[in-house]
Amino acid sequence: MTESKKAVIIIGNWKMYKTIEESVDFINKLLPEVKEETSKIYLAVPFTLIKPVSDEAKDSNIVIGAQNMNDADEGAFTGEIAASMLVDAGAKFVILGHSERREHFNETDAFINKKVKKALSENLQPILCIGETFEAREANRITI
Repeated sequence: MTESKKAVIIIGNWKMYKTIEESVDFINKLLPEVKEETSKIYLAVPFTLIKPVSDEAKDSNIVIGAQNMNDADEGAFTGEIAASMLVDAGAKFVILGHSERREHFNETDAFINKKVKKALSENLQPILCIGETFEAREANRITI
């Protein structure tokens, strides 16, 4: 029997860090360090960085994505972003279901499910978080 080799994906979430200048500088320093890697390196960056970082990482093994999105196509959702906007900016994936979004924004499994379905409908790869808060991890509790 042949053993199949699973693809390795490394995902880094920048949270609320880096300006445009800092992010472009970071990518330009990272590119030569990872150019020989066979694994894809996924970076989830703040909305404001998707376009400039995607442009810098074009034609490399670095894949740029978003940290979150709304399930609506458009509308009066101040501060939110639609899947189509992410794709237009250059995002290839989106992380959904963060423990802090569940905790601080009361995102439910049902709402996250809508977001996953919306991402799929826009050809945006959803990455579903099923992790826990630091406190839950320390107490050996999982919050999903």
